[in-house]
Amino acid sequence: MVLIADGAGRYISSGVIQISVTNLAIIVLMILVFVLAVVLPFPGRHHDDSSDRDS
Repeated sequence: MVLIADGAGRYISSGVIQISVTNLAIIVLMILVFVLAVVLPFPGRHHDDSSDRDS
């Protein structure tokens, strides 16, 4: 994927931290994918805990 940028990018500045909007969007998407990978169960792993334990 090739994107052509016309001119300077847009930046968000907060004190000593300065980040481009594109990099911020990529970081947010990476965090979202990580959270979804942790929260969502793996497919095909249907494990019933009640049959393995003796009460």
